[in-house]
Amino acid sequence: MLNKKSIELSLNFLVIIIISIVIFGFGVYFISRLSSEATELTQLTTSELDSKIEGLICEGFDRVCVVNERKVIRKKEFGVFGVKVLNILPSQNFDIVVTSSNPLGFRKDKSPITDPPLTVHPAVRTISIDKNEERDLAIGVQVPPNAVVGTYILNVEIKSQDGKLYSQILKLYVDVS
Repeated sequence: MLNKKSIELSLNFLVIIIISIVIFGFGVYFISRLSSEATELTQLTTSELDSKIEGLICEGFDRVCVVNERKVIRKKEFGVFGVKVLNILPSQNFDIVVTSSNPLGFRKDKSPITDPPLTVHPAVRTISIDKNEERDLAIGVQVPPNAVVGTYILNVEIKSQDGKLYSQILKLYVDVS
């Protein structure tokens, strides 16, 4: 009889040990998931902050601004610049004209680049903006495969309906690598 009670006690002890190990395993799994979610949340918050900082750079009294005026674009690749235009005049059309500077840019040794030019999409664009509204525009730049390594300079002119410059000429810098 005593032997039967000791086996029952041993089995109860084993069941409690197994249940404890399972609960401990779930606890470890829960803590690891919680810490990985916290890391993802931190990364998400950082990326959200980066996008908000880009927006803050353009806030203020500037009628026209470029979020990032310098980009590194490899040969045969396509890059995009963002331009924000705030219209403080009555509703009207604006002409956005992107041209290459003269010279096109400069090599690493500071000698001028004369050929080949970068391809801009769209080079000329007309947009309509209401009074006190702002528009985000994309300017695409395609680097040809035979481009010279160096820094290319693009001029962005934004003209109001009467043909006058709405803001100073913006400079975009494309570092070709």
